[in-house]
Amino acid sequence: MALAGIMMGTLTGFFSALFSLVVLGHSVWTSLLVYSGVGIATALMLTIAVLLRNLSDAPHLTDEATAEA
Repeated sequence: MALAGIMMGTLTGFFSALFSLVVLGHSVWTSLLVYSGVGIATALMLTIAVLLRNLSDAPHLTDEATAEA
């Protein structure tokens, strides 16, 4: 689960830092801050999204299931 978030966070952070350095003209230090900030945010969002998706796919107990048991 977390591996997909980490990989996408790394790629998104890299391209965001490259964009801010080349196109927007920020300094190298600002681009490094953009890299780490965007990478962490993306990794957390994707990891939470996958976790919530897995939790919603889990079967839930209903009244019928408890009545049969």
